[in-house]
Amino acid sequence: MSRKLKASVAQLGPIHLADSRRQVIKRLMALMREAHAAGARFVVFPELALTTFFPRYWMTDQKEIDRFFEREMPGPETRPLFDLAAELGVGFYLGYAELTQEKGQPRRYNT
Repeated sequence: MSRKLKASVAQLGPIHLADSRRQVIKRLMALMREAHAAGARFVVFPELALTTFFPRYWMTDQKEIDRFFEREMPGPETRPLFDLAAELGVGFYLGYAELTQEKGQPRRYNT
């Protein structure tokens, strides 16, 4: 049995170095609402959707770099996006930078 699923690809445009996570989440939520209004049941956001593409910047301070990484998902700043998805009945893919601890060592992923 086949099933049709309308999906949307959400293109954000640039996220600037000074943009806060809260500002970005508001943009993602607006895109999710727009996709839902067009009938989408699944939304795909791009790689590193929560931050500027920080690898393009020269940074040597690991603490400065680590501010771009999520330590939990959903976290306090991303929770509203997950809540909206549940409210709308929309699934989504979110590419993000993830910081975990493995065997006592920090590990960074493009998740």
